[in-house]
Amino acid sequence: MATQRDDRQRPLPSAQCSLCGIALPTGLMVPDGGQACADIRWYCKDAKSCTERWTASLPRHAHIAPTPASLAPALAPMAAPMQASSPVPAEVLSAPEEAWSIDSS
Repeated sequence: MATQRDDRQRPLPSAQCSLCGIALPTGLMVPDGGQACADIRWYCKDAKSCTERWTASLPRHAHIAPTPASLAPALAPMAAPMQASSPVPAEVLSAPEEAWSIDSS
């Protein structure tokens, strides 16, 4: 009986990168997880190319036109403004000096 040779190429096991989504042979990937994990995530060994693919696939934010002043929400009214040069609140400044107390303890 003659022996049969199987010269056909077998496909390499592959996995999909959890970041960039590319499918590559597992020899070009790094597994994250192990026997104790329910699932294994795969990442590209070539971190630079993976990052470029991953950031290129992120959605771009559309340019938002400035809102006309008439459509802008009204600002909440502010309390009495504090003077920038004085660290003392305005309600203390308006009180008579007798009302001020300095805790020496």
